[in-house]
Amino acid sequence: MSDITSIIGLIDNGGWVAVGVFLGFFIQRLDRRMGRLENKLEAIREEFVSREEHYRDISGWRGEINRLDLKIDRLMEKILEGKK
Repeated sequence: MSDITSIIGLIDNGGWVAVGVFLGFFIQRLDRRMGRLENKLEAIREEFVSREEHYRDISGWRGEINRLDLKIDRLMEKILEGKK
């Protein structure tokens, strides 16, 4: 409560300049922060890949992975048959 009364006392004693400087500093700080966030957002937009593009890029991999899985299964079967 003492903080609020000291701020009110400062304003009552003609401290509008101090309040104006503080608000100016605060606005400038927010403006810089918004600029940094806009830059980050632009970088995210540039790196964004749509779902369709992603699936198109990896669609060939699925087939290759399935073929490798089948080959590994066959190899394991042959190994197990050879041990019998």
